[in-house]
Amino acid sequence: QVWANYYGYLSSGQQSASWTRLLTAQKRDDLADHLPGLATFQSRRHLYSRRYSPINKADVIQKWMASADRPKEEIILVIDPDNWLVKDVSKWVNQVSRYNALGEAAYYHGSKTAQKLWKELCLKNCNLNLDLVGVPYVVHRDDLEVIAPLWKMYSLKIKEALEHSNPDREEFDKKYKGLDVNWAAEMFGYNMAAAHAGVKHEVIRRMQVRDVDGERRKSALKDVAMIHMGRAWFPKDYAPAQQWAHTEGKSFRRYGTQVWCKCNHTASVIMPWPVPENADFQSTKTLEALHYSNERFGPVPINLEFRKGPGRGKYGSTVD
Repeated sequence: QVWANYYGYLSSGQQSASWTRLLTAQKRDDLADHLPGLATFQSRRHLYSRRYSPINKADVIQKWMASADRPKEEIILVIDPDNWLVKDVSKWVNQVSRYNALGEAAYYHGSKTAQKLWKELCLKNCNLNLDLVGVPYVVHRDDLEVIAPLWKMYSLKIKEALEHSNPDREEFDKKYKGLDVNWAAEMFGYNMAAAHAGVKHEVIRRMQVRDVDGERRKSALKDVAMIHMGRAWFPKDYAPAQQWAHTEGKSFRRYGTQVWCKCNHTASVIMPWPVPENADFQSTKTLEALHYSNERFGPVPINLEFRKGPGRGKYGSTVD
């Protein structure tokens, strides 16, 4: 993911921008100094991350903002490792100012239950409704500095409400299970932190497209700035696809023959190529980023101390 994410930044025509990888780990990993220009800010993991690793996102941003490496750019685009840039994001960056940010519509956008969750946990600005956005967040640096510790606090409030030590756990879980708050606590935490801080987020669509979104035509997605990658498919009538065909992901077989998944331990080693011309937009951009980043930077080093390699099982979560 690091290779392709960095390649996306370099190849997508960004203007007056820089790229920084935020890493949480006990020590600096082997990629941090592997490539010239691959800037890495590293901090130790938050203790709660052993139970819920996404808490590291808010935690490392808070530490980044308090460090000597605090970003100089006024506007920050917060993306995840699996958000890969394909076009310049200036038109969105130029719309952001202090207290006025942007974010892609979250999967729970429009949810009244999410607003109810906010009313139950809010500590300030409880009269406001949440702006239900997810990554990418485009936000002023000074706003992000205020948001980050609140983001961590609200994320932990949600997770702590779901701990078995909480006598009201079952009631809380029943009320909000439909939101998938156990997994997405940090997403709701960001929304709550922004409302608490008084930072308005305009909800935008099609700054990015997900790998599993229904719209897949290249002509319809030509203005999308990034992909939220996960899987790639080749058309069912493309015979060479069978050499990479997966048994995992059958619920998405309507998109074609699945040939790649980030959930596979071989994801950084086995990269289907070439891509047929009639492959969908998401699959094409995903496999192009994988192929061309390896062509430019060389293969991702195999180092079992930091990443699960191809000999560690067929399917499972990637480690980064």
